[in-house]
Amino acid sequence: MKTIIEEFKNKSLSGNTIKIIAIIAMIIDHLGWAFVSSNTVGGAVMHTIGKITGPLMCYFIAEGNHYSKDRRKYVERLFIFALISHVPFNIFVNEGRITLLPTSVIFTLMCGLLALIVFEKIENKPLNVVLILLLIVVTYWADWPIFGVLFVLAFGAFYGNTKKQIGSFAILSLLKLVDVLFSGEGLNIYLIIPRILSPLLVVLLLYLYNGTKGGSKYSKWAFYIIYPLQFLIIGGIALLLGRV
Repeated sequence: MKTIIEEFKNKSLSGNTIKIIAIIAMIIDHLGWAFVSSNTVGGAVMHTIGKITGPLMCYFIAEGNHYSKDRRKYVERLFIFALISHVPFNIFVNEGRITLLPTSVIFTLMCGLLALIVFEKIENKPLNVVLILLLIVVTYWADWPIFGVLFVLAFGAFYGNTKKQIGSFAILSLLKLVDVLFSGEGLNIYLIIPRILSPLLVVLLLYLYNGTKGGSKYSKWAFYIIYPLQFLIIGGIALLLGRV
C-alpha cells in the first residue's frame, strides 16, 4: 500500500498499480450489485468506482498485445480463464443457475484481443472488417458487450499516442452513454452518473500511467485469479442471504 501511495504522490503510476486499483474497483462494483440498491447514492458511488475496471482492462489488453512475444498463447490464456470464470460469473449474475449464456468479461477481452490481431495482421480489408464485426457481435451475450471490443481496438489502434487513445475512448464512452439512454434504462440519474464520471476517472489514471509494468512476474495472474474467485465469494454470500 505504501508503494501505491508513493506512486500517487509522484503522479506516476505503474501498470501493476493501475491493475490493483482496477481489481479493487471491480470488487466494490460487484459488492454494490449484490448488496446495495442501484437507485441510491451509495450504489451510484460504488458503480462509478467499479466502472473504471472494464476500460482499464481493455487498455492493458492492448498493452499486452503490443508486448506479447506469443499472441497465440495470450489468446489461449484468455480462453482458458473465460472457461474457468463462466460458472462463477453465472453464480453471481444468474441467481446460481449455470447456463451457456451470458458469459464473462474475459470472453469479451479475448474477442477484443482477437479483433486487434485481425486489425493489425489481415491486409484483406473486406475480410478484416467482417471478422472484426463478427467478434464485436458475439460479445452481445457477454459482460461488457460490444464496447469492450471497441475499447481494445481504440487503445490498440492508437498505441503510442495517448491523446488519440483517450480521445477515441471519450468518443466511445459518449456513444455508450447514448446507448444506455435509449436502452430502456431511461433518465435514471443513479445509473447515468456512473457512466459519466467513471470515464473521467479512467482518463485520469491513464494520464498518470508511466509506461512501466511494476510488480513481480506473477502480478499478471492477479486479475485472472481474483476475477472468478470474487464472484464465488460475493455470489455465494448473496445467495445465502437471499440477495440475488
